[in-house]
This record gives sequence, C-alpha cells and structure tokens, in this order.
Amino acid sequence: MRLLLCVCATLMALLALPLRAGTADDELARGLAALEVNDVVAAMTAFTAALEAEPTHAEAAYERGRLLLRIGEPLNAIADFTTAILGNPGNGRAYARRGEAKLVLKDADGARADFDRAIEAAPGDFEVFVVRATFRMKSGDLAGAIADLKAAKAIADPKTAETIATMLQKIEQ
Repeated sequence: MRLLLCVCATLMALLALPLRAGTADDELARGLAALEVNDVVAAMTAFTAALEAEPTHAEAAYERGRLLLRIGEPLNAIADFTTAILGNPGNGRAYARRGEAKLVLKDADGARADFDRAIEAAPGDFEVFVVRATFRMKSGDLAGAIADLKAAKAIADPKTAETIATMLQKIEQ
C-alpha cells in the first residue's frame, strides 16, 4: 500500500511539471504549423514559448506580432514588431505591420514613417508597397497609391501582378 501511495504521489508530481519546451526554432515551427490550420491559441502559445526560449528571436516576434495585431492588441504587436526589426532590420514586412498597428492607435505620422522604412528595408517585396498603397489611398493620396501599386506590380509574381493590375484599372477609371 505504501509503495502504491509513493508511486501515485510521484506520478502526480511529474504530471504537474510543465512539459519541456523545444528550442525557439522548434516552437516557431510548431506555431507556423498551428497557423496553417488556423489554431490561433496554439500558434500564440508556440510563438510565446519561442520568445521565452530566445527573447530576440526575430521571426517568432514577427509572427506573434501579426497574431497580436489580428486579435486587437496593437501596443503589444508594436513591441513584437520592434523586436523583429531589431533582430532583422531588413524585414520590411515587420515595419509595414508595425505601421498598421500604429494606424490602429491613430498614429498616422508614425505609421507613414514605418511604411516608408518598410520600402527602404525591402524594396524587392511587393507586399510592403501594397500596404503603403492602402494607407495612401485611405489618406487621400491617390497618386501615391497608384505609384506604389505600379511598383508592386513590377516586382510581384505573375498571378499577384495580375491581381494588382485589376486593382489599378479600377482605381484609375
């Protein structure tokens, strides 16, 4: 009886211990896989575990920032995007997403600066041009939006370029 009690107590103690987390890259991969099936909770948990394992992990910070922005946490998203930028200054999308978070907080000047930095950091990434074009269109700068969409179209893959061309036709009419 005493042995059974000891075994049960040991099992309960082991079950109470947190599972050993993987490396930051393992957790990042787990988070990306969770995003593939739209499991936001598992993705957030994995990205957070990655950042606990390696607080400056740029890609994990970027991905968690995207989720935070998506669930309406722009201040926390800005912090994660800033971590992503510090870890990888060439990540134009991190600047662009940080700009979007600043827009949610009604910081148009800060957003504009981040959109411009996004293009400086990643002039070959069509997505950063599209993000800035969207901002410019909403703020009434139609000529700037058209210029950004034309730049995006020039560097996008053929299917995306076709979609952008359709958008341009609608805007220019």
